[in-house]
Amino acid sequence: MRFALPIIIAIGLAVYAVIDCLQTDPAAVRGPRRPVWIAVILLLPIVGPVAWLVARRGGLRFPSRRRRPASPPVAPDDNPEFLRQLRSIDEQHQRMLSEWEADLRRREEEQRKNGGDDGEDSPRT
Repeated sequence: MRFALPIIIAIGLAVYAVIDCLQTDPAAVRGPRRPVWIAVILLLPIVGPVAWLVARRGGLRFPSRRRRPASPPVAPDDNPEFLRQLRSIDEQHQRMLSEWEADLRRREEEQRKNGGDDGEDSPRT
């Protein structure tokens, strides 16, 4: 029972390292290819998994609190390009609406000049 904890830790570390090795992009790994790393991890308890964790490009780095993205995301109402695009769409809609209104007024004027009776609303005899 006295040796159970180190063995459990070694197995857990090996399982973690193998899974991490399998999921890591091959371009992000320094040193030998993936099958060699898996063999090292499984054949050298403790040393193999630790070597893997150190050798992969990220190492054992934890995310830093100081680190911020190069350019923070911008809300749509703060993005000048987005606002410019909205104004352009709004102008197009205003032009289209003005054209429709002008066309409607023209048709109404034509109907008034023709006496409002072009046969559409009157009953047929």
